[in-house]
Amino acid sequence: MSTNSIYRDLLLDHARYPKNSGYLEHPDLKASAFNPLCGDELELTLALSGEIIHDCRAQVRGCTICIASASMMSEFILEKTFSEVLQISKEFNKSLRKDTEDFPENIESLRPLIDLKPHRSRIKCMRLAWDALEDCAAQHHT
Repeated sequence: MSTNSIYRDLLLDHARYPKNSGYLEHPDLKASAFNPLCGDELELTLALSGEIIHDCRAQVRGCTICIASASMMSEFILEKTFSEVLQISKEFNKSLRKDTEDFPENIESLRPLIDLKPHRSRIKCMRLAWDALEDCAAQHHT
């Protein structure tokens, strides 16, 4: 089985059975994001324990890539601080924009998404959950 096939299967699994899907009943923070190009909509709700993201839910109405990205992000950010997740988001965004195959080891689990970067029209789909996360971080720090 090729690496591309494994990545495709992983993305499809996250899209079919998204992790942390839905809403938190009493979130500490929430943000919405919308992609006007394809109609993807997302609402992110977070529960904090001090500075740490203790729980996360993402309700997504959108394409397979948007759902998979939100699912992967929701697992990736749990038990991390906003400082950590903002750095990860920055590295993820940078990896989507540069033409090199090299990217930081700490975001290796996001590689199935990063490998889709040649499909430029899908970058916003991949970024939507991360944009909502950055909005939550901005709310938290105001």
